[in-house]
Amino acid sequence: MACNSIICDWNGTIIAYWDEKPILESIAVDLFKASIPFRPFRIARILKARRELETLYREGHSDKFDFVKEMFRIYNEMIIKGLPVSFIHRSIDRYAKKQQTQAKLDHRVLRPIKACHQAGRTTGILSAGYKYGIERILAVAGYNEYFDFCEADHLKEDHSRAIEFGLNIYKNKPKLLLKLLQDRDMDASTVVYLGDSEDDEGCFEIVRYPVVAFLAAEELKERYARKYKAFVPENEKDLANYLKYT
Repeated sequence: MACNSIICDWNGTIIAYWDEKPILESIAVDLFKASIPFRPFRIARILKARRELETLYREGHSDKFDFVKEMFRIYNEMIIKGLPVSFIHRSIDRYAKKQQTQAKLDHRVLRPIKACHQAGRTTGILSAGYKYGIERILAVAGYNEYFDFCEADHLKEDHSRAIEFGLNIYKNKPKLLLKLLQDRDMDASTVVYLGDSEDDEGCFEIVRYPVVAFLAAEELKERYARKYKAFVPENEKDLANYLKYT
């Protein structure tokens, strides 16, 4: 058995959301509801943030700005900053339990990962998503125990009040993967990395066994198969067999 560790991306790999927009929107909606009718200034700020976000979503991804960073800037400055951390956690707990959230999980990935973990392999997540949110969604689905670690971004806080959602892993995955491998004494030649986007490309260069997720765009599947000889599974059985016999 040449592979003994499996590291997965989160957004677009395990869950069919490509960024943290849904979880941020859920917090904003809960805050808006909690502000009616006694917090008019907060309501006005949320509505202003909504208008700015709608403009951002219309413009979409652009070479002029980083869409993800700009989205987080608006949420952090106008909604998240100053909130009790307990409020954010309660909102995310509700979000994790929603049927529409759970329906976005790709069990074609989760079931083979569970089998590998039960067989004694190290399994983990490296993601620019929010660590608490990832763990809560997996816990509701019954899969959190099948991951040995989750390296993801955190909510920065001070005295139980939120400062901002961090973006330390976004655009820094290759460097942080190397640090993770060193810290956990993993050999890159024995690691599978499962990802779906250009943000994972540098990780495909590092490990011996790159795998492109089911949810990845077809163009990226073809590109990474050519460039990195990445494995592109056709179905769950295909992925399970690859992980089992690699």
